Amino acid sequence: MRYSKPIVAGGTLRASAFGVRHAVIGLIAAVGVIWGGASFAQEAYISHKLSDQVAALKKQNAVLGVQNSGYRKDVQALSSGVADEEEGRLSGYAKPNEKLYLVMPPPSPTPAVPASPSPSR
Repeated sequence: MRYSKPIVAGGTLRASAFGVRHAVIGLIAAVGVIWGGASFAQEAYISHKLSDQVAALKKQNAVLGVQNSGYRKDVQALSSGVADEEEGRLSGYAKPNEKLYLVMPPPSPTPAVPASPSPSR
């Protein structure tokens, strides 16, 4: 046989509208909302960092593309023989029966040494 005591007397209303069950459910819901908000904030932060990395890599790829086009130009010059002629001209060589004019900056003037007076007796 079960002995139980009634929580409220018959015909009266409960004074508290929230029971322990409602408080626990509310607490679980609040924890779930906070957990979901933190997850969303973490995903937004990671997305922002990844977009920054993508922008940096695109910039780096553009720089490497410019370097690669310069290297391709150098390879074409080396394979066609134009680079040899250019290097020879930079070293002062010229083709036979070709007049070569060398353009140089004017020499800097040498400072005049002041004449020292001769010692008189």
